[in-house]
Amino acid sequence: MLFLRRSPAFAGRRCLKFYSTPAAGKTNIQLVAELRKLTSAPILKARQALTEANGDLQSALKWLEKDMAESGAKKAEKVKGRAANEGLISLSVASGGLGSRTGTGNGAVRAAIIELNCESDFVARTDDFGRLANSIARTVAESAKTTPTASFTSLVLPDILQLPLFDSQKTVEASILDIIARIGENISLRRATAVSYTPDPALTGEATRVGCYAHNASPEFPLQGKIAAISRISLRSPKLGENLSNPKFVEDLERLDYAVARQVVGFNPTAVGDATSSDEMHLYAQPFMMYGGPEASMLVRDVLAEWREKWELQACDVDGFVRWQVGEEL
Repeated sequence: MLFLRRSPAFAGRRCLKFYSTPAAGKTNIQLVAELRKLTSAPILKARQALTEANGDLQSALKWLEKDMAESGAKKAEKVKGRAANEGLISLSVASGGLGSRTGTGNGAVRAAIIELNCESDFVARTDDFGRLANSIARTVAESAKTTPTASFTSLVLPDILQLPLFDSQKTVEASILDIIARIGENISLRRATAVSYTPDPALTGEATRVGCYAHNASPEFPLQGKIAAISRISLRSPKLGENLSNPKFVEDLERLDYAVARQVVGFNPTAVGDATSSDEMHLYAQPFMMYGGPEASMLVRDVLAEWREKWELQACDVDGFVRWQVGEEL
């Protein structure tokens, strides 16, 4: 609504001043606060948006979206040549495999690992950056194409940038530009890998599971850190369905999933290896320190063999893993 009032400074003249008022029921301060909550825009930019939109919140949101896209594109062009060696490795598990409490638990596996870079460690520790990395990882996990086998697949970055960001109406690229506009640092998606597999329902005695671990993760983002890993374990047994109905088996399996991923982060193996491996850079030839307990001094392959015997499995094997560290050489 607009009110017209004669300015005292121009008494006697036909001069009017225009005043805009916020939407009914809300003060201008409340609208600014709501706009900032929805967009994380700086306070001055939120005020400008409301002024341009004459106090209308929806119009202000549209104005801000356009302004941030233009500002982000300009800043991205300006900073794109600057080194971005900090950042986060972010993991996401949309479905953890047969019997998993993450996802449907029906056997499907959908998980991802991504590296999002920025210029400073300060920015890497902010909630905005953490949320963006988390959303991009979830986007990759949910949208990766299903493969015939449960294998890790490196994804094409330009394709990911055009995907709608998880739980957002913007693309991944637009969301990155938004945060560049706010903080002024170079931010880029460096790499992304996913596993997306749905087993044949006829294979009732087989299962694939994924485990994840991020070093020094925060409570708010438990699957993010400077170093992180995602691992894949396969199981085979005609009694698998019966085992998965046993809470103790599920608990032990979750412990194994987690311990393998943590071992990969802590000991940095270069390959899984096999039952005869003697190279300590092979996972199977390493002491399973991250499993803990009496088994911590046993080799990974021996713990797996003991685990197979305990639960009467035909197979329980680590099929692969991906371990990334921020800024490492590719």
